[in-house]
Amino acid sequence: MWKNLRTIVLACVSVMLMVQTAHAVPKSIKLTYEVKRNGKLFGHVTETFSQNGKQYKLQSITKGIGVYALLGERKLVSQGDVTKDGLRPKHFESLQSTSAKKTLINDFDWKARVLNMQVKGEKQQEVLASGTQDLLSVMYQFMYKPPVAGPMKLAVTTGKRLKTHQYQVSMQAAPLVTEAGQFKVLELVEMDDADAKKIYLATEKYALPVKIVVQDDGATIEQLITQITIE
Repeated sequence: MWKNLRTIVLACVSVMLMVQTAHAVPKSIKLTYEVKRNGKLFGHVTETFSQNGKQYKLQSITKGIGVYALLGERKLVSQGDVTKDGLRPKHFESLQSTSAKKTLINDFDWKARVLNMQVKGEKQQEVLASGTQDLLSVMYQFMYKPPVAGPMKLAVTTGKRLKTHQYQVSMQAAPLVTEAGQFKVLELVEMDDADAKKIYLATEKYALPVKIVVQDDGATIEQLITQITIE
């Protein structure tokens, strides 16, 4: 009896370890995307995620090609803590190399529940709700808390504006085929915006963002994964 009980216990432990391993978040990630405007390639995006202990750092660099290279690099940086609820940003920056006036800086004061914003040199404050993410961290928060089918709310700061977005989440029947591979994806469609954003998360790849579609001044911008490196 004791032998059988020990076998059952060991089996349960093995299952628990398998589940924990399956849900473990990588400590280092690099994603590369191509960006198209109305179907024409105009740039590349490289994003890196790293976790050191209970701290994380995210960086996204967008480089245009051809005439779009004249716009310079766009750089996003997010830094903060990794908690039991996932990412909790402390500092966010949006930088445009050709225009210092476009620099956006956000500092998250979680104790005081205040988001301190520097928008084009002017200081602003917003009430900071639990779970608020920045424009970059929100895409990687899904690794820790994958969305489920149905409605979902996301409080996100773009650097100059803090807003709660409404999304509808659904599993897509057809896989997404890209240069980086084929992925089963969840689709998140923004419900409260005329220019609805669509986010596609790879369900079997840590819910990483593999495709993003937004509308910009009547143009369709598509960001599609081309390479994934996970360590």
